[in-house]
Amino acid sequence: MKWILFFVLAVVSLNGLAQLPAAGKRISGPVTTKRGIVLKAGDSVRFGKGGLPSGAYQHAYLSFDKFGQKEAALEEGYAFKYATIREFREVGTGADKRLVVLVRPKGGISVNFRAIDIEPAMETKEVISINGTAISKLVAKKPI
Repeated sequence: MKWILFFVLAVVSLNGLAQLPAAGKRISGPVTTKRGIVLKAGDSVRFGKGGLPSGAYQHAYLSFDKFGQKEAALEEGYAFKYATIREFREVGTGADKRLVVLVRPKGGISVNFRAIDIEPAMETKEVISINGTAISKLVAKKPI
């Protein structure tokens, strides 16, 4: 019995380490999006409906190592659910630089973080609120 428990504990521990790929630079501290929204670890995000006709998400993925793969997009089951931001990654270079937010869905039992390409996800309303405030209210209004 002890061996089974040890094996399960080892698998869970190694699975947590396996989701930290070498690609993408880890960013610490609060970050500011291009739209002027300040995000920090521990913030709560709320998913909207998926942007694809099937209800799946176009800018949210099962894990960071599957980021950008269409077949690894989140399914429609995340609509209107909450997730907590755990860390930030920056991928790409130059004009193609993107901010990826790694989140843990509330109530989920998976040990893998979900990866959200946050800028396009907010534009397509796949992410609809941060800490209970709608994205449209968080965006800084430009003076006329």
